[in-house]
Amino acid sequence: MKHYGNGIALLLTLAASTALAVAPPAGPRRNALAQAEARVGQLAGQTKGGPQQRLLLERQKIRRLIEDIDAGRSVDPSEIDRALQNVERGF
Repeated sequence: MKHYGNGIALLLTLAASTALAVAPPAGPRRNALAQAEARVGQLAGQTKGGPQQRLLLERQKIRRLIEDIDAGRSVDPSEIDRALQNVERGF
């Protein structure tokens, strides 16, 4: 009977640690980046040549930031601010 008690305790401990390991929701900054990525993609679709390539590069940078946030990696807040400001001012 003691083995069952230890087994149950082990399972409860594993379940609790798994629940704590889940990354918290990314929040409004991630949503703002997703909107910025969509806007840059739209602008790139309406542009050709060098300016289009610059927009596509900016979209790639924003996508990398989103992927880092989703993966739980640390992201410098100034990078997020810079990306959002670039989109707001229209490059």
